[in-house]
Amino acid sequence: MRTRRLAVLGSVGLALTLAGCVSLKRTPEARFFVLRSVAEPPAAAGAPGTTVLLGLLPVVLPGYLDRPQIASWVAPGELRIDEYLRWAEPLDVGLNRTLAANLEALMPQSRVLRAPWPSSARLRCRVRVELQKLGPQPSGEVLLQGRFALLPADDERRLAARPVSLERRPLVPAGASLDAAAGVDAMSELVADLAREIAAAISALPAESDDVPPPGDAAAHR
Repeated sequence: MRTRRLAVLGSVGLALTLAGCVSLKRTPEARFFVLRSVAEPPAAAGAPGTTVLLGLLPVVLPGYLDRPQIASWVAPGELRIDEYLRWAEPLDVGLNRTLAANLEALMPQSRVLRAPWPSSARLRCRVRVELQKLGPQPSGEVLLQGRFALLPADDERRLAARPVSLERRPLVPAGASLDAAAGVDAMSELVADLAREIAAAISALPAESDDVPPPGDAAAHR
């Protein structure tokens, strides 16, 4: 009887151990991703001169992107939120960080200050970015859509404003689906593309002496 009881207890213990092992093996392991700066300085960068200060306001995201999980579109109007594919930092923070780094790479004589900046900073302009879409699409491409505006340091009149609709298509083997890492790499490339458009718009602004209103007109724009 004692031998039989021990055998039964041993079998139950072995079954529980195996069940635990199987459960652990089947549990997906979370993966964490960050955006990275990929823009490179222009080949014909001039000699160092006066540093230009740019102010970067927080990137505005729609609510469905303001989450720790990576969102991808599986059909028009339908999102997939994967619990095991996550951002290692809030997406708006990562976008501001990489956008600032890309702008400084593309404009070597500039320094990008992320809000809030010191009240004593004399900014060339402020950059406001609003995104409506960022991520993989059902057809395989990765999109970034939204708009940006360049604002003076002290008021809300627009010096320049542009809609943006940018696309990258990662290389995927035939018959395979887009890997999360490749999708995040494509998003990093898109942020660099956005930085190039912003840098071009900043470079096209008139000289500071031309676009600063007389003191009497400044209040009218506030």
